[in-house]
Amino acid sequence: MQICSVSVEGFRCLANINNVPVLPQTVLTGQNEGGKSALLDALDFLLHGTALSERDLTYVSDGVVQEPVHSEDAVAPHARVPQTTVMGDFTLSANEQQHFALPERVQIRRRFRPEAGAFLEIRRRVCRIPELRDLEAVKLAGLRELAATHGVEPVGQLNARNSWEQPLRELAQRMEQVDAWVAADSEVAAAMPSMVYFKGDSVQAPEAVVQSLLNSRLREYTRADEVAKRVADLEGYLAESLTPDIDSIRGHIAQRCALPSVELDPQVQVRPALVGVELNIVDSQGRRFPLSSAGTGRSRRISLALWESSNDLGQDQAQEGPASDVVFVYDEPDTHLDYSHQRRIMALIQLQSSRPNARVIVATHSLNLIDGVDISSVVHLRTHEGQVRAEVLSEDSADIDVRRHLSTIATTLGFRNSVLLHERFFVAVEGVSETSAFPILFRKHAGYPIQSAGICLWAGGSNEGALRFAKFLKEHGRDVAFVVDKDSRANQKHVFRDAKLKEHGFDPTEECFYLGSPNELEDLFTDGDWADTANALWKPNTEREAWQPAEIEALRSGKFSSQLLGLFKAGSDDGPQNKEDLMVGIAAHLGKDRIPAALSAIFNSLIDRAQNAGPHLW
Repeated sequence: MQICSVSVEGFRCLANINNVPVLPQTVLTGQNEGGKSALLDALDFLLHGTALSERDLTYVSDGVVQEPVHSEDAVAPHARVPQTTVMGDFTLSANEQQHFALPERVQIRRRFRPEAGAFLEIRRRVCRIPELRDLEAVKLAGLRELAATHGVEPVGQLNARNSWEQPLRELAQRMEQVDAWVAADSEVAAAMPSMVYFKGDSVQAPEAVVQSLLNSRLREYTRADEVAKRVADLEGYLAESLTPDIDSIRGHIAQRCALPSVELDPQVQVRPALVGVELNIVDSQGRRFPLSSAGTGRSRRISLALWESSNDLGQDQAQEGPASDVVFVYDEPDTHLDYSHQRRIMALIQLQSSRPNARVIVATHSLNLIDGVDISSVVHLRTHEGQVRAEVLSEDSADIDVRRHLSTIATTLGFRNSVLLHERFFVAVEGVSETSAFPILFRKHAGYPIQSAGICLWAGGSNEGALRFAKFLKEHGRDVAFVVDKDSRANQKHVFRDAKLKEHGFDPTEECFYLGSPNELEDLFTDGDWADTANALWKPNTEREAWQPAEIEALRSGKFSSQLLGLFKAGSDDGPQNKEDLMVGIAAHLGKDRIPAALSAIFNSLIDRAQNAGPHLW
């Protein structure tokens, strides 16, 4: 049984968060106190039934602050929601579907109420009459009452439980079926994935890591048929051992309360578990001492080794049959680790997530881990109007062109997943010549890199996918602007023309900056600027003299950039090979005082926009 997604209601800061995907590799990111650890603990509650308390219930918040009538009046404590619910969507193997008589996808939830404890439930097709749904939990006397109510006759001895349960079960199957939440039996609970949970604070306590690992394996061994039979025999033996005590209690109750008979049916359950682990170190001289006295550096290295070993536990059984499903959960696994050890964590996560029966979830602030996965594997938790929300770019959340474009730009320099998630202001330019020249010119103009201004520059190109991606960014709370050539406004074939921008929800007058005098970025630089740059960088051939401004001026009547490039390539053995070389050359050569005024004005506008752009969280 594999988990596909999780929803949480009423757990700590997670008032209501739905359908957070649990992928083979999932990275949780977001602000501090944003719900990452709470989500992992909620998953632990669902899969393992870890104990909760009233303090884990979410505070009720209606957005209204009640002021006391008088200053001496005490403010009533905040109320909490009545229950916590954590629900998972699971897929079942073909064997599990047949064994449990369930469809391929099912929903299982665990609820907690302070006054009643925790309950594991499954949503399935059941009889519409509630009292006929869970016959296994009904006592013999209750079965007799149900049989009388529904006119059912026993099929065997009157004192045999099955004589009453079997015809009632057949009746329930013949009646109308509905989808409803019912108690999940122990077999369903045992089939749920195990979870190996590495918390950040366990970096200082390798004993806790060992205990978590071995407890997970202990649960796996308990599920084996031979072991399960032994455990069942032990449970039967212990239940039988209680018979004298039960008889004594029954007799005492019957005597004291003047009852003709009292039934007691003990439910004994054996769940093997490690209650603790002692980890000692033996040094080179044979001296033995506890790890707790070995220093934090050694503890962290041992913890990393333990994390790596978790991938190997149980692999020797892989040849005998499919391994049980497992969820590896990491909460800030790279805390206090240097870069080389972070790389080892990344390699471990990649290896674990490649196993068909495994899921890996990592909560982290590490840019290395966030940028080490596909953007569709990143779940970003954000707080909006006091509630935590989950944002994810799933495979079906955008059309294929947008996802392809997103994947492409995410791999460009300085434009990784972490940038897409956290940056404030995205500026699209037409091509690579602009993305290469703009950072150089901007730094000369502003005195600091364009990234430091909170501006992410990307080459939009001349395709509609760029506009769809820009629309995607805007719809997810990012500020977007375009810096494009002036001749694109009226060109009916150009993707950045006014009509096309409006079609995708952009205001050309507010979100677009136009370059050129008259048409393109190259036009902004004077004839003297081009001549000086060419003489400095692209020495003319020996058969000709130095470049002159008049030569440049003569080219402006046609397609200026193409003719300019042709002139320098033909007239110099070291001439620029393409338009990018041309623009990088003049950007690198010119001083700040020679940056065109129109370009400086655009840079200033972009700086102002970036300062007011956020940050926005998806």
